[in-house]
Amino acid sequence: MKNKYNILFILIILAILVQTFSCASVAPPPGGPEDKLPPRISGSTLAPNSVNRSTNLDLTLQFDEWIVQKPPNGAVAISPPISGKLRVEADGDKLRIYSTEPLDSNTTYTLTVTNAIKDLQGNPLEKPFQILFSTGSFLDSLKTDFSVLLQDSLIRKKKFPVVAFYPFGQVRAHKRYLEKFRDSTLKAEADTVPRITKEVPLYIAQTDSLGNGVLQGMQAGSYLAVAFLDENNNQKLDATSEIAGIADFPFKLNAPRKGDSLPLLRFSLGDLDTSSFSLDAVSQRGNKEVEVSFSRNMVLDSLFKRKNNCFVLSGKDTLFPSNFYVEANSKNPVFLVDNLKNDSLYTVRCLYARDSLNRQLDTARSSAKLKFKKIPEKEIMPTVISKIEPAKEVSDVLPDLPIKLYYNHPISADTLKLRLYVNGDSVKMEVKQVDAANLEILADSIWGADSKIKLVQVEKDSVVDTLFKEKILTQFSTIARLKLASLKGEIPGGYDKTVVVLQEIISGGSKSRLAKQSKSFGRQWQARCDEEGRFEIKGVPEGIYRLIYFNDLNKDGRLTSGSIYPLKAGEPWVSPEEDLILPHGDDNILKELLKNLPSL
Repeated sequence: MKNKYNILFILIILAILVQTFSCASVAPPPGGPEDKLPPRISGSTLAPNSVNRSTNLDLTLQFDEWIVQKPPNGAVAISPPISGKLRVEADGDKLRIYSTEPLDSNTTYTLTVTNAIKDLQGNPLEKPFQILFSTGSFLDSLKTDFSVLLQDSLIRKKKFPVVAFYPFGQVRAHKRYLEKFRDSTLKAEADTVPRITKEVPLYIAQTDSLGNGVLQGMQAGSYLAVAFLDENNNQKLDATSEIAGIADFPFKLNAPRKGDSLPLLRFSLGDLDTSSFSLDAVSQRGNKEVEVSFSRNMVLDSLFKRKNNCFVLSGKDTLFPSNFYVEANSKNPVFLVDNLKNDSLYTVRCLYARDSLNRQLDTARSSAKLKFKKIPEKEIMPTVISKIEPAKEVSDVLPDLPIKLYYNHPISADTLKLRLYVNGDSVKMEVKQVDAANLEILADSIWGADSKIKLVQVEKDSVVDTLFKEKILTQFSTIARLKLASLKGEIPGGYDKTVVVLQEIISGGSKSRLAKQSKSFGRQWQARCDEEGRFEIKGVPEGIYRLIYFNDLNKDGRLTSGSIYPLKAGEPWVSPEEDLILPHGDDNILKELLKNLPSL
């Protein structure tokens, strides 16, 4: 009998232990359809816009579902900076935010929860969540709206930039938190310009999924405003790996007078890297092919403007490339160099090159070593087409565009027997050798709308040697004439330096919240305005577009984001919030399709 009670007691203890450990495990509630909705904050132990709060920061946020249990760095930001470390801990559907060091007294703080917080299915917050509070008797009441022009890749990856504000001018001398970031060669009074790659900002916030945002609780003053993609979540700009943009500065924030509109800051993101532009490495692709890799995307033309700009050295021998090519989906040029000797060490050097921002090649880092070893012909990949544009079976191709053939190795147009058909008829064509491995093909009489195009390669039949067959390389149809559109109009505040861009929206035309999140962009067209701000764009497919216009101050045809050294603001731009629905026809007037266009 005693043994029976002992066994029963052990079973009860085991049941209690199993229940205890199963309750303590962190796992999503089972069952139900796949969750595609972002998590939402449903409650907070800290009331928004509250005053006379304790200097001991400790609050908990309640979510409507479980969130990731190890929030990454930068998941929560606080402005202005605090002396202690901001700590974040998740527990199921709750998020605790606290600091072991007291906050400053009589200070307004803005706490921002970023989209680094995700649910257990990987869905991030749709937009940042902010709580404004004060350890004093009042709140700093100024706020700033901002808009960052998001690239398609950022929207698809749900990566959204932060917008940081740095104090600008003599006021910096009185900011204690800047002491550890100061330039030791300057007195505090002379340190008037922010060192944005070194210091943390005074205020920081994040954009939503559409690139828009607001920062509350700011003090009046002068600021330098910078947007950047904080990849490492340290709230500092790392210009070597993070894209950024600089707004016009100094940005002066003052209490608005009655009837004044709130200031709107606009940013475009780009490469602001100030490190040197270098030739990083060379590699062997074949027995005559040497691939050259640069530290940044290089402007190809810059390598060949000067004769014998790049060459290969071995002892007293100097070999110059006979040709070059760039393979599809690659940024690296490949040089064709004859008479390379087996088991020889070479130095590949280029004297001059520039990248897309016109930065010059560092002459001290413009060469790399190559150990050449002859490859048996049977081990070299055969020459094949790696990419064709337009691809097979696509429709709505715009008229007058050439067919492009990209090969993986050098090819001569003279060795190919190609035939072009337009609407079933064989036509004469022009084959242009773009470089050693890439060709462009156009009919002598340019094909227009409503055309069916087929490009074939004529080859000997593998069975009967005297017969030939046609191998289809690509076939496609051009857009119907009734689907073509044009757009003309006048840009408010535009002039002869203003550029208008139409960026095709290829999904997300619906006005629903989730559809807006899934919006992505395709082809784009642009035109330059005349002195009165008038423009016209022709030959565009009907559809839905994002309209962007900007002042091309350096006349390079693209929207620039600014620079760090020297400190320079990006070019001013505007993009109306409403999408442009462009119908077919030649009589589309911008002001009739979009009302109340903002001025540049």
